[in-house]
Amino acid sequence: MSIVIDSNDYVQIGKAFGDLAVPSPLDGFDILLFTRRGQVPIERKKIPSDLIASVNDGRLAKELRAMRQVSRFYIVLLHGTFIFRNDDTLVIPGAKKAGRDWTRKGIKNLLRTLQYVEGVYLEYAEDDRELVEVVQQVEDYFNKSQHLSLRIRPGLQSNWLIPSRDEKYLYWMQGLPKISAIRAKQLLKVFPTPLSICGASIEELSNISGIGKTIAGAIYNFIRGLD
Repeated sequence: MSIVIDSNDYVQIGKAFGDLAVPSPLDGFDILLFTRRGQVPIERKKIPSDLIASVNDGRLAKELRAMRQVSRFYIVLLHGTFIFRNDDTLVIPGAKKAGRDWTRKGIKNLLRTLQYVEGVYLEYAEDDRELVEVVQQVEDYFNKSQHLSLRIRPGLQSNWLIPSRDEKYLYWMQGLPKISAIRAKQLLKVFPTPLSICGASIEELSNISGIGKTIAGAIYNFIRGLD
């Protein structure tokens, strides 16, 4: 047993994997690989609908926490294709606002936040066939004893200081409109992760001390690429 798919998700993608994977209940994410380097959790996000919904309702932040409990390597696998209109707004089938709250720029910044602030590794698969290929490739990668990497070359060590997640998060927040170090710390008290801010409404943001509706609106638009 090397590829396990959560029982609920197996209903949707199990047929594509065939005998390569087995269903089993997983706590907080969709796929778990058992490799020579340890367990590697993967959260599959159907795009765009499931990705955006999970940011807005807080599910993705919980899923990231669950994966961090398992391994220092955790992956969000984006399954599907982003489609944008001529004005660069995102098409979300069935969404009440037709996806116009998010733009191409906003999506790119969201994915950068996942990588550079949350520490997530991103993988991409347009369809079920590629989904199986990517999962197998990740499994093979972690099963290899060595890779062409600076990490395995003798005599090369880094003395760089690695900032904590909160430090990276506070630095990230100061890139938002009108957000000083003081306001960033106020936001951190209510929104413990970048994803919680990405999914926050203007009303929720404006309730923070020192923010107000004008700054809240600017943050909301900036995150979605509407600035």
